[in-house]
Amino acid sequence: MAQPTHTQLLAQTEEALTILYCLVHDACSLLNPNGRRYELPNRLSESEIIALTLLQQLWGVESERSFLRDTQRFFSHLFPGVVGLHPRCTAGCASSGAYNGASAPGDRL
Repeated sequence: MAQPTHTQLLAQTEEALTILYCLVHDACSLLNPNGRRYELPNRLSESEIIALTLLQQLWGVESERSFLRDTQRFFSHLFPGVVGLHPRCTAGCASSGAYNGASAPGDRL
């Protein structure tokens, strides 16, 4: 059972993340009005990637693996494209759709 303080903290974090995303999305829309045209379904948009990157920096999380695990666990309802992302995949390949599950360049088999 969730502790009341944890639930309240998660709700505040979720609200702050939503506000952060809205601000980033508005800024991205002003800077690149045609940007949404290139998005693929079930992928992260530029705005989502920037918002999640800022969240990772604000939290001070250095491990990309643990950040993605926590993001998938707590915020997958806000960012459905984050489910299934692999830590080897950088933010750029997530938005461009370049990562298809194959080995990254330089990986040993």
